[in-house]
Amino acid sequence: MVATASAQSSWKVGFGVNSGLATDEAFQYTQGGDIHAEKTFSDRVTGTLSAGFTHFFEKDHFRGFSQYGSPYNVIPVKAGIKYFASKQFYLGGELGAGFAFEQWGTSFLWSPSVGFAFNNGLDLSLRYEDFTKSPATKAASLRLGYNIDARKLAFHAKNDAPTGWQLETGLLYGRALTGKRGDVSGFEVSLSKHLTRNLEALVTAGYMHYSTKSYGYYWGDINNAGGSIGYAPNGMAIRYAARDIIPIRAGIRAYAGNHLYAGAEAGAAIGINGPTTVVLAPSLGLNFNRINVGVRYDYFKSDYQPNTLSLKMGYKFKP
Repeated sequence: MVATASAQSSWKVGFGVNSGLATDEAFQYTQGGDIHAEKTFSDRVTGTLSAGFTHFFEKDHFRGFSQYGSPYNVIPVKAGIKYFASKQFYLGGELGAGFAFEQWGTSFLWSPSVGFAFNNGLDLSLRYEDFTKSPATKAASLRLGYNIDARKLAFHAKNDAPTGWQLETGLLYGRALTGKRGDVSGFEVSLSKHLTRNLEALVTAGYMHYSTKSYGYYWGDINNAGGSIGYAPNGMAIRYAARDIIPIRAGIRAYAGNHLYAGAEAGAAIGINGPTTVVLAPSLGLNFNRINVGVRYDYFKSDYQPNTLSLKMGYKFKP
């Protein structure tokens, strides 16, 4: 966010990533991201709205904590204020709800913070989040964010759309949302070209690794199962999904101005030691001075391959 809470630009929007430590022994550390909006009310006071996703990594598979049957994956939705004690240093407070999955349910959430807003849009803060549903779901984390004047995201023709092909590389980190849930990491390389100022075509190839092996049951001949390893109860076969895949996709990005874009891609996910399947991938992101930060949802047609939500950090080279 712009460093001072200046009334010159009323609204700002941005995104952030955070890493932290859980305060209970059942969990070890946390990782998450968010998108948010801020409105300046005065030189000292700014209001905030945010939504995101946070994952609590369990310690030793809940050894000694059998009451917790699943990891804590939560969508925090919050509103709050920032008070600027100086032009850049601020104190913050937020209230809201955490919408968690499986056994955890919905929780009241409160979160104090202290931070520093730089002139170039970066925002660094230390915060504490208390999801009050359970004594185990509390964490202290460090957040790095980036904010921009909302007027720059209003729909208009891009001013700087290049005419040639561009090469983009990116790193991925995410979470499997179906099957045996686990972390996902990888990288990708893309070639893109603007068809119009606000419409971009791209072709992407990459690599994704799933930390947890996922599987499904089905009826069939074990000798023709194509990846199954044996019989499950009731005579069914077990088939594992690929833990390593090579997704190859083609698609488009539509820009609302120079930075904000929405994308859609489709293609094939080639399984290494596993089945190959169709993949569909909508995305949303921000492109700043060749730095591309966004979120993407990968939907796999196969019942065995877990669908994935990922955060991408990319860099686009000059044509």
